[in-house]
Amino acid sequence: MNNLTALCLGFLIVCVLVSSASAIKCYTCLLGCNDPFDKSKAETDTCAGSCLKTKTNGNVIKVCSPISLGDKCGSKGGVEACSCTKDLCNSASGMSFPLVGLCLSLFTMFLWVK
Repeated sequence: MNNLTALCLGFLIVCVLVSSASAIKCYTCLLGCNDPFDKSKAETDTCAGSCLKTKTNGNVIKVCSPISLGDKCGSKGGVEACSCTKDLCNSASGMSFPLVGLCLSLFTMFLWVK
């Protein structure tokens, strides 16, 4: 492993550890949190992991996860689920990845494969 690869890997590990150690605020609701979302009536919670949003048959649930799941979305069998790691990030109807995170992931993958 060359020095640049080791440096990038070390930087990535530090970023993951720092992001998992800090608490974030998430919107939480089990009823009445469908899109469009009314933030003025929403409750918030502080958690050490990720904010989650799931959508099934038009019903939306927003919760706080104690485990950091990163910034990603997926769907399977009619269920859409997204996790995010910024304050109050589970409010949007469609959450997206930050561009910097995507570029860092692609750069790290390129170094790992090479």
